Amino acid sequence: MTQLQLFTSTLPKKPYYTDDLFSGLSIAKAEIAKKAKYIQHNGPTHLYWMAFDIDRPGASIDWSDRGAPAPNLTVKNQANGHAHALYALSTAVRTAPDGRVAPLRYAAAVENALCGLLDADRGYAGLIVKNPLHKHWQVHEWNDRAYELGELADYLDLSTKKPKIIVDYGLGRNCTLFEELRKWAYSAQRQGS
Repeated sequence: MTQLQLFTSTLPKKPYYTDDLFSGLSIAKAEIAKKAKYIQHNGPTHLYWMAFDIDRPGASIDWSDRGAPAPNLTVKNQANGHAHALYALSTAVRTAPDGRVAPLRYAAAVENALCGLLDADRGYAGLIVKNPLHKHWQVHEWNDRAYELGELADYLDLSTKKPKIIVDYGLGRNCTLFEELRKWAYSAQRQGS
């Protein structure tokens, strides 16, 4: 299976999509949405792809110079050289409320460290990506198999002192929300609220 076939097979049933970021997002069946320039690549319950927005010329190839693992796909804007780097996960991480916190924290730490290594945009929310199925973008498949989180972590330094709460980026946002609400709930319960 090619990485584009994998991308297609893991799309949400009704993803967000758009051809113009300024006109907002729509929702439709994957068959319709996959014709758009931008598409939602992960559904609301699982993380199949880690996506990074790299806003500089040469973004689709400089991962190698930075010592980062090869992305499965890069999707490049030919006009300015900016790209999205997509890493497929062989074991999806459950992001739904009933998912386990430990895998979510681990995925957030890996994503945060990889974002730093790639010098990707920390403000990127990760909801939609440049659609690698659309002819507007230049797409390259760099790696033909999905990664386990541990394989990605092998390229990263996760042992450095981390802040008490993971940086508010990507999956770390979910972890931060959980941690903050947990602290508030324990305190509120003790006070009888």
